[in-house]
Amino acid sequence: MGNAGTPEGFAHAPGSSHLAELVMTYGTGDLVVSPHDYESPLGRRNRLTRAGWKLVFRRVVTDFTNDAMVDRAAAMTYYTLLSVAPMLLAGYSIFSLLMPREEDAPDSLLAELIQTYVPAELQADALKLLLTIVGTPSQSTIALTVSVVISLLSASGYVRSFSRSANLIYGRTEGRPIAVTWATMWMVTLVLVVGAVVIVLGALLTDGIVGAVLGPIARPLHLEEQLEYLTSIFLPVWDWLRGPVIAVVAIALVSVLYHFTPNVRPGRFRLLTLGSALALAVVAVLWVGFGWYLRLVGIRSTYGAFGSVLAVLVLVWAMNVVLLEGVKIDAEVLRAKELQAGIDSRRCIQAPPRSSNGAAWRLQTRRWTDRAAQEILDS
Repeated sequence: MGNAGTPEGFAHAPGSSHLAELVMTYGTGDLVVSPHDYESPLGRRNRLTRAGWKLVFRRVVTDFTNDAMVDRAAAMTYYTLLSVAPMLLAGYSIFSLLMPREEDAPDSLLAELIQTYVPAELQADALKLLLTIVGTPSQSTIALTVSVVISLLSASGYVRSFSRSANLIYGRTEGRPIAVTWATMWMVTLVLVVGAVVIVLGALLTDGIVGAVLGPIARPLHLEEQLEYLTSIFLPVWDWLRGPVIAVVAIALVSVLYHFTPNVRPGRFRLLTLGSALALAVVAVLWVGFGWYLRLVGIRSTYGAFGSVLAVLVLVWAMNVVLLEGVKIDAEVLRAKELQAGIDSRRCIQAPPRSSNGAAWRLQTRRWTDRAAQEILDS
């Protein structure tokens, strides 16, 4: 019996009619030396050909399970939810500290926000849920400090988890020193937190909220005229600018996340890539679908607020899957353009790493473990 048609890696065992088992190793693969004269192939002149688009599509589809996108998005969802509750408590605490004489003001603000953004049938359940999260009166600066610290740690954990997933998608290990890696992740975290605050404030900037938050501050400082200008002139203009500004901030945040977290230097910083554009578009569709769910399904659900919370969990998980798929699309576009430029990146994307110290350490570790294995064979 011949071996014609036998896949590479399969072979007949001597004296046996059975095929040997094919073992595919798991991990980032062997060490690869990046070309010293590497030039980014992402320029406009190197447009993807039909064969390039075919490769991108095939790799995105076939690697979805290989890269464990579902599981990695679930881990990122955990860090997301772990940071949301402390952020809510921190915001509630800050507002309470700014208005110490009006004990009911924070609860009134929450009620107004819910009336603005939550369907009427779900407002009572949503208010109960938020009051349960913020818990006891947050006049204490200790509660504020603890909330901010926990929130930042959780957000940093999200960024590090995203970085590990992005490295796997690009097919490489983390090569930056630990201090540099942590500093980079913390800087990205701060940018994301500031951007998230800008998005939230931009979305919540209404007449009632501005008056409730800034009114008690403006009166002692005799700034009523400036407050009147803000509410009568700026806010109507802001209603038109709200959507574009939030979109630009979201694009910038995703671009920072995509560019600085993986251990790869694909080229210059780009505000918008194919992967990030598609990811943001799908995320927008998910948000629209979630709003549709709340209006048409959530209000009729027998599970009430619990069903809405489950929907939020699914929404956050799906958003994280989409963000990782955006990284995958950018990585495969880079691979295809490298191939078109004559760089053999069939097995590994050749773009240089931000640092190769991690690769050198991994090589030393492998040699150290291989020596122990060789001792067993020699014994």
